[in-house]
Amino acid sequence: MRALAVSVCVLLIAAAVPAAAEVEPALSAEIGSPLKLSANLGIRVAPAVGEDEADYGRGFLIQAQPGLGGIALNVGWVPVALPAWGTQAVGLGIKARYLRTWGDPWGGIEPDQDYVGAEVGLAWIVKISAGVLTRVSSGGGQKTIFTWSIGVGL
Repeated sequence: MRALAVSVCVLLIAAAVPAAAEVEPALSAEIGSPLKLSANLGIRVAPAVGEDEADYGRGFLIQAQPGLGGIALNVGWVPVALPAWGTQAVGLGIKARYLRTWGDPWGGIEPDQDYVGAEVGLAWIVKISAGVLTRVSSGGGQKTIFTWSIGVGL
């Protein structure tokens, strides 16, 4: 079921990406709950703009975020991003998120749980993000969790 949901998201994004597009890295290093220390590894796919059009760095965002307390897969939209040093130093990201916990996640969250939800990230050199996720796996643990992180990148 999870694989089908991820596949559908990837196909929808691929269908929405224009034929002429710019691809840039979307990287960050973060600390937060529940992943503890984590790294976002991904790309931002932006439509190519003409010479007479303003480029605000908007585009689709696809990221994998492995951490000490689990892993997250993020798919989202970036309405504005200004890249610097291989990351988006200034930007806003709105993401759909799948989270799988393991080990000893922060925030009193149980390991081996699956969550889905949304996250918003804002970067002005330092990135802050917050999200709300709902458990989709069976078993114990909190039904709804709040996520947060602070780091560098988008």
